[in-house]
Amino acid sequence: MCQGFLFLMNSKIYILGAGIAGTTLSIFLDKAGVDHWVYDEPKFSRSSRIAAGLANPVVLKRQKWVNAAELFMPASRQFFTSLEKELKTKFIHHAEIEHVFHKAGEVNDWLVNSNKPHLNQHLGSVKKETLPFVESPLGRGVLQNIFWLDTHHYIEQHKAKLRRRDRLIEGEWSGTNTLKAEDKVIYCHGHLLRESHPSLAKAFSPTKGELMLIKGSQLPEDRILHAGVFTLPLGNGLFKVGASYAHQNLNDETSAKGLSFLEEKLNIFYKGPYEIEEQLAGVRPNIKDRKPLLGRLNEQEYVFNGMGSRGVLMAPYLAQHFIEFFLQAKALKKEWDLQRFI
Repeated sequence: MCQGFLFLMNSKIYILGAGIAGTTLSIFLDKAGVDHWVYDEPKFSRSSRIAAGLANPVVLKRQKWVNAAELFMPASRQFFTSLEKELKTKFIHHAEIEHVFHKAGEVNDWLVNSNKPHLNQHLGSVKKETLPFVESPLGRGVLQNIFWLDTHHYIEQHKAKLRRRDRLIEGEWSGTNTLKAEDKVIYCHGHLLRESHPSLAKAFSPTKGELMLIKGSQLPEDRILHAGVFTLPLGNGLFKVGASYAHQNLNDETSAKGLSFLEEKLNIFYKGPYEIEEQLAGVRPNIKDRKPLLGRLNEQEYVFNGMGSRGVLMAPYLAQHFIEFFLQAKALKKEWDLQRFI
């Protein structure tokens, strides 16, 4: 253990949450040679496990660059690619999104924005050719140089590794009252931080997202379509379709309203047959200013949280940034520091 974090010599470190944030941070702690335990309570949100897992630096609805994505994207690609080779497994899939235009103005905006810095790497050509059962009379803009992560496989393979080392605790967190003075806990349990730490509740603007798994024999499996919802091909004619956004009933329970929304949006552009296999729900830990929530609450408690629906994009870079803060006392970037809300 290097001189920069000798203060942890007698500490036990706990990560609370085994979603994308907690899993990625745990892997970075492993790489730094820091022993730790991960809590995965049944009540924690399933949002990471059911997520599309897109590493996409562009807000498609507005064709805007995600803040600091020029840092996040290369770090994410490099981290997951290296991890695949190290583990001799596969959980990243390179893909293109074809965004279905609804208005002529969108096409013009796409062509203009495709010449802007950063966006010019990702906003590609406009396709005019037709696709069977897909209505896109104005064409489809190609979003390129992105990938998606099989989040369930990513999370589960790391949990299996933690189990083998007796470092995964699949039970209820007992709280800081059981910690020794030198122990540390890092909160990665998403929107539930609002409940455990009400002082940070004002930072959050969580949204419930619902998805459906469908069998669609006529949907193209070589691309992701996007038009209000996305169709993510999983293989063998199975697609993940999502997602809805709701600010009420913030839980992992599916709803008739959520399903109706997904079907309505899909039916606007896809006119082929499909069968609904399953409906899923989770709560995204969005932050009001759309920036992550990192930092220290006190000598024992830390936060690595608030990546919303962009955990795959953000987590690797932010985990390295947080590790340097946590282990080497380097300063956090102020716009990501939780102190902005305290």
